[in-house]
Amino acid sequence: MQLKLALQGKLSDVMEKHYSEGAKAVTLGISAATNGLKTSLREQVRSAGMSSRMANTWRGVVYPKGKPSISAAGQVYSNAEKIMQGFEYASIIRGKNGLWLAIPTDAIPKKARGKRMTPALYEQMKGVRLQFVYRRNTCSLLVHIQKKKTVIAFILVPQVKMPKLINFESESERWQNKVPSLILQNWRDSPP
Repeated sequence: MQLKLALQGKLSDVMEKHYSEGAKAVTLGISAATNGLKTSLREQVRSAGMSSRMANTWRGVVYPKGKPSISAAGQVYSNAEKIMQGFEYASIIRGKNGLWLAIPTDAIPKKARGKRMTPALYEQMKGVRLQFVYRRNTCSLLVHIQKKKTVIAFILVPQVKMPKLINFESESERWQNKVPSLILQNWRDSPP
C-alpha cells in the first residue's frame, strides 16, 4: 500500500497564514480577558458602595496597540492604585508625622474652592479659628462658636482602618485562568 501526500502552494505561505490566524486569536483572547477583568473590577468597586467615578479609574490596554501579535499582552491598572490597595488589604491610615486625621462632619461642606476640606481651608474660608477639644477615651474635636452655637467641624482620630470591601487578586487570577480558552474560542480552523 502506498500513501501519497501533496502540499498545494508554498510551505512558507501556509505557515504565514497559520501564524497570522494564531496572532489574531491570541490578540482577541487577550483583549477579551483584559476587558473582562477591567469590567469585573469596576463592578466590584460599584458594588462596594463607591462611585462610578472611582470605579472608572480602572483602565485596560492591550499591547502591541492596533495590530495582532502572537505575543500580545494585556494590562489592567487603576489611576487610584493606593486607594484600591487600601480597600483590598484593609490598610490602616495614620496622620502625617503622628498628627491627627481630621474627618469633616456633616455640619460643614466637604469641598471648597474645588479642594477637599481641611481644617486650614475651613478656617481660611470661614474666617474663624478652630478650637481643639480633647476627649479622653474617644475621638477629639475641632470646633468653633457661631452665633452662640458650637459647630463641630472636624472629628480627630489618630488612625482609621479601611474595611476590606474588594478582592482584586482573586478576580485577576480567575481571568488569567480563562485566557487559554478565550484564545481557543477565537482560533478558527481553516478547511484543508
